[in-house]
Amino acid sequence: MPLKTNYHTHNDLCDGEGRLEEYLGQARSRGFAALGFSSHAPLPYSNEWTLEEKDLQRYCDGVRALPSDKDLEVYLGLEIDYLPERMGPADAGWDALGLDYRIGSVHSIPVDGRDYSIDGPDEEFLKLWKEYYAGDALALSEAYYRLMGEMIAHGGFQILGHIDLVKKKNDTYSYLDEREPRYRHAVGAVLDRLKGSGIILEINSGGIFRGATSEVYPSPWILTEAFERDLPLMINADAHRPEAIDFHLEESRTLARESGYRKLKVLIGGQWRDDPL
Repeated sequence: MPLKTNYHTHNDLCDGEGRLEEYLGQARSRGFAALGFSSHAPLPYSNEWTLEEKDLQRYCDGVRALPSDKDLEVYLGLEIDYLPERMGPADAGWDALGLDYRIGSVHSIPVDGRDYSIDGPDEEFLKLWKEYYAGDALALSEAYYRLMGEMIAHGGFQILGHIDLVKKKNDTYSYLDEREPRYRHAVGAVLDRLKGSGIILEINSGGIFRGATSEVYPSPWILTEAFERDLPLMINADAHRPEAIDFHLEESRTLARESGYRKLKVLIGGQWRDDPL
């Protein structure tokens, strides 16, 4: 049987619900081999969804204090946003935290000196899409994937978070046609940049659990393209509640197999290795 693991896990110090210990308890009761925590790293501006700077060391110390043994290994990670010329996963400042891994993500697009979230409040996304991008979802998507490509070029992280997060509100607003050549070209450029980098793509079911999407990140056609490029893959829940740590796990495994994959990446014994699907 494939190992049960999840390395994209939040908690009540950022935008999740539940204490670190509650996630660990769920992982132990559900037969997990490894659980990695990945709170949102602090941003250089006030917000309601990342760690506050004052809580960063508290978070790290809290994860390190959790019991880790041969039955359930615990890992310390961070989900770090890429903000051009301001912060990113490659920043040397993260080194002092002794992280086991980093997730690199893009959650926002900068416009006129402000970062507009693509997955946050609807009014913020609508302003970005309808006002700053004049209703052109393809241009917005190209900007998003351009930032992701820059982040990959800088490196400094092991896991790429929810590659096509830009589609999150599509079920609600129907703004994006993924069949459009421009969209597929933008995605393909990111996949090409990933090839040979060693960075792991994730199947992420967090959008489904929170009722925002009807399918995982990435869309199935992207997974097929990723397999054709021999990109490493893992399955994560992007859990924001303790009971969500293995949400949609079997469905995600099936999707990976249907896309051609026969192995997943796991962090076990302090090493990244392949685990048969």
